[in-house]
Amino acid sequence: MPIDPNFYQLLDLSPEASSDEIHDAYRKKSKVYHPDTTTLPKEVAIQKFQQLNDAYGILSNPKLRKAYDYRLGVSSVKYTPVQKVPHSDTPLASSQVQIQERPLSPGELVALLILCITFLGCLILAVVLGFARGEMMFVEPTALTDVSSKFV
Repeated sequence: MPIDPNFYQLLDLSPEASSDEIHDAYRKKSKVYHPDTTTLPKEVAIQKFQQLNDAYGILSNPKLRKAYDYRLGVSSVKYTPVQKVPHSDTPLASSQVQIQERPLSPGELVALLILCITFLGCLILAVVLGFARGEMMFVEPTALTDVSSKFV
């Protein structure tokens, strides 16, 4: 990962910025440089937006940020981004994706509610149509034999 441009300068932050400040600065800048919303030429916007994504990807991850700060000369503490997995000799790269549970957003909750209502509506519709079209669905077995003997 090249050190130029300086990710802190790109986001207009100091190296002492908190994770909330990094997130807020990224959101603010991404609204300015997003290729779909900016007045810049598309190629320039895509390049600038990719730089913002790279900066946020590094600075929002505490382990990657420590390594970046060391390479940049901001921190004197060297961080090695490779760890050993407990009870194993296999190294675990810090860039591996970690699965985290998070609460559902309001939009996801609304979509889930609509999905459930649609499912229940289809189920009710199927039952109602079954009753409407299947007059002989709950007829006693003796009545069925009487009806079938008339057709033979």
